[in-house]
Amino acid sequence: MSEQKNYKNLGILLVILVLPALFIAFLWTGETKHKTLPIMYSLRLPEFDPTFIEPSGCQPNFEDSTHRTIPFSLTNQLGETITQENLRGNIYVANFILTRCTQNICPKMASEMIRVQEAFKDDKDVKIVSYSIDPTYDTPEILKEYAEKYNADNSKWYFLTGTEEQIFEQAKCSYFLPAKKKDTYVNIDHSERFVLVDRKGQIRGYYKGTELVDVDRLIHEIQVLQLEDKQ
Repeated sequence: MSEQKNYKNLGILLVILVLPALFIAFLWTGETKHKTLPIMYSLRLPEFDPTFIEPSGCQPNFEDSTHRTIPFSLTNQLGETITQENLRGNIYVANFILTRCTQNICPKMASEMIRVQEAFKDDKDVKIVSYSIDPTYDTPEILKEYAEKYNADNSKWYFLTGTEEQIFEQAKCSYFLPAKKKDTYVNIDHSERFVLVDRKGQIRGYYKGTELVDVDRLIHEIQVLQLEDKQ
């Protein structure tokens, strides 16, 4: 009886140890390997109504029934011309900044984007694009100083400037984010959202750039896109 009892106790112990491990493995594979991200602004989605874009004066850049980010030619912090070709085949995160921002959200956004850079510092296929929404002031020289302040990797993180028309077109027509200049730079209306774009130029998600938890979700969903490309 004693030996039988020992076997029974051993069986219970194995169940206690093995089941949690199996459960964790199930969660990991289900969440990471099989999760898919929505492709936003697709005519294949019955709930998508492209007329919401009309007030901005933009036309969706449809390709295969799905909106793609629009072409551009802008200047980075090193004085180099950057176009959509520099991003082709890469996953990237886009946002809009102004270096002389006086609001608390701006340094928070920069700090959170640093976390994104660090999370993928060894992944050449992941880029960051920060458009200056104050391009008249934010010359390449100013953007270079700003990039150095936040230890940006110039090969991975592009700070872009151009004309106001070019930048505002990117905000409103590529990413469908608010962008409006009033009387002074302090009153420039710009979004705190980070935008995740896949290798085809399709928008796959929006994230609040001042929230730790939301940026954690962004980092995870970049990994999801990387796995999606391998499948």
